[in-house]
Amino acid sequence: MNAVAARLSWRRLPAHVELVSIGIGYALYAVTRVLAPHRAVVSFVHADEVRSLEQSFGLFHELRINEFLTAHAGLEILSSYYYASLHFIVTPLVLAWLWRRRARVYAPLRSALVLSTALALLIYATWPLAPPRFAVPGAVDTVLDHPVAWATGHGVQGFINDLAAMPSLHVGWSVWCAVALVTGLRTRWRHLAWLYPVATTFVVVATANHYLLDAVAGALVVGLPLYLCGLRVRGQALVAAPVRTAPARRLEPERLPQPQASLG
Repeated sequence: MNAVAARLSWRRLPAHVELVSIGIGYALYAVTRVLAPHRAVVSFVHADEVRSLEQSFGLFHELRINEFLTAHAGLEILSSYYYASLHFIVTPLVLAWLWRRRARVYAPLRSALVLSTALALLIYATWPLAPPRFAVPGAVDTVLDHPVAWATGHGVQGFINDLAAMPSLHVGWSVWCAVALVTGLRTRWRHLAWLYPVATTFVVVATANHYLLDAVAGALVVGLPLYLCGLRVRGQALVAAPVRTAPARRLEPERLPQPQASLG
């Protein structure tokens, strides 16, 4: 497993290289998500399957949570702007903090974020899912009523795929942020970071953008790459597992000819 982590957790690069590579990666993510098949009919079939599965376990409460949100105007506005913007602010800030202040754990965490996003894109392309705002009768799209200035509410115009609900990367990236903070900090208060994915899960479900199972899938899509990249739970702490590398070759000093004893 250490060998796998070593291959997946490529080394920390200079800031400008990391910035350019992550920017290119996000651009590819956005374009790939848009170009993923928009298969409307099958996405609604998948929505019925997700809803039936949740109902069988007594977990289908999306409409009730959405109704609760719309009954509280202040919370609705806060949640809608939370959904539309915080996702794109917190993750880059945590990534930058890791690069600058926590170089020891930056590589595995950054690599896990990249791999989880790529895995999510694969699922978007092969398993389209209509979100509750489309597929659940009576659900209100609160985000569309409160768009940020540069977006429709769900993303920059022309750069969104409305049928890419499974998994929820809003939840996935928030879980990644919590893991990064818990791993990188040593204060006793660091575990408050887990409130971020909890709040994000409430927001994505309450705004009718995701099912509860989308949130679970988002956490799993991030959890697997984190494990593969060497993050482990030790006691009460998250740590980056040491990665074994080939020992450095020891250079022996050249043997110089010994001076011969004088016979004279």
